[in-house]
Amino acid sequence: MLWAERALVLAVGGAICALGLIGALAAPKTYTARSELIVRMGEEYVYQPTAGGAGAGATPDMQTIVNAEMRLIGSGAVVRGAIEGVGLAALYPDIAASPASDGRKLAAAERAFAEHLTIETAPQTPAIGLSFEHRNPETAALALNALVQQYLSHRREVLVGGEFEALSAETTDLSGRAGQATSALSAFLAEHQIGDFESEFAALAARSGDIETQLLDAQTRRREADARSAALRQRFNAEPEQIELYQESDARRDLVEAQMERERLLAAYQPDALPVREVDRRIAQLQAFLAGGDPPSITRRGPNPVRQDVASQLYAMEAEARAQRGRETALEQQRTEVRERLRAMQALEPRFRQLQRDRTILETNAQNFASRAEEARTRSQMLGRATDNISPVETASVPTQGKSLRWPIMIVTLLIAGIVALAAGLSRGLMRRSFPTPSSAARALNTPVLAVMPRRQDPKQAKTKPPKPEKAKKGKPELSVVEGGA
Repeated sequence: MLWAERALVLAVGGAICALGLIGALAAPKTYTARSELIVRMGEEYVYQPTAGGAGAGATPDMQTIVNAEMRLIGSGAVVRGAIEGVGLAALYPDIAASPASDGRKLAAAERAFAEHLTIETAPQTPAIGLSFEHRNPETAALALNALVQQYLSHRREVLVGGEFEALSAETTDLSGRAGQATSALSAFLAEHQIGDFESEFAALAARSGDIETQLLDAQTRRREADARSAALRQRFNAEPEQIELYQESDARRDLVEAQMERERLLAAYQPDALPVREVDRRIAQLQAFLAGGDPPSITRRGPNPVRQDVASQLYAMEAEARAQRGRETALEQQRTEVRERLRAMQALEPRFRQLQRDRTILETNAQNFASRAEEARTRSQMLGRATDNISPVETASVPTQGKSLRWPIMIVTLLIAGIVALAAGLSRGLMRRSFPTPSSAARALNTPVLAVMPRRQDPKQAKTKPPKPEKAKKGKPELSVVEGGA
């Protein structure tokens, strides 16, 4: 199929190759300038605490120092300084000629410079490699050397500085203002008779909540005592003062004595003996008498113990209700006093917060500026006498050999041209309605091909140019499929 569409394959592949060749020839050539720096341990990396001696002399590992220096090299201040040193028009004339503002031009130049700048290092190696690409070899070397010089200058300003005098003056001013703020706060607290505003305010808030809880508890207990007193009084009024304690009956006592006598007689006589029958007769008489009703002979009455118990509980509940009522009154008075004091302190709180905030801010700033001033003074003295620990091993020289993307573009173009050409040939071959070879027709139709006839020519073409027998055999044949029998 591909051989049949070889014209299309060659045309598509050749067109893509031609476009790729044009793009490869138009690719610009760039030159890379290289430089290298060696990093050593300096005084600026030795830890010196501002207070105490814990951890003094500690230093970070070398890889951390190298990483910090790499970040400093690629910082925006260093890149801007290098661009200004070389000149925007010499470094990026296209950006300099654009109608944008100066700020936008500088930002675009910084982005372009950062894209073409490479900062690298090897693990566990105190060296930093720098490389910068540009179309002009002289400009590439000049820009990289300017970057290194700007980095060394900026590094001294950052690490050494010169702000000790300004920090000392600011510290003195802040210390005086902090003393005035402390005096104002003390006078405010003394005027309103407050020792510790925070503690007293928190204690009052806690006391208010405690009083509310106790008041609710007293009200609940008082209501409960009142309810129990009412129930007990109702029960007290319903109970009688005296009740019958017990009743005695002579017939029942005689019956019991007769039954006990019969049991004693059975121990000595038979059940049909005369003494036993006599006792049985008396028992029967007593039982018959009791069956007809036994009027009590003696009835004893006395005070009702239930009423007495209810009365004692009633007196206890009434006393509890009076006690809780008094407690509730005292708690309400305490709540009123605490709330008045809280409202007074809440009215004073904004002024107190402002005075406290002013004092805290001034004291914190004074302490911070004092620490910074002493640190700047010490660092200035130490680093001013110390040698620079960054040394250029190799300065950037003008590169003589450039590089471009011509060969990668050409290789990629060849790959794309081959893939697209093959895809085009296969697509056109698959969309045809005829078979390219007799064997493909036999496989597709599952039928044997018995004869192959040449393609029929147009009568107009036949008149103008009669076909030759030899060349007719070489033309594309037209397949005629004849089904064979068994």
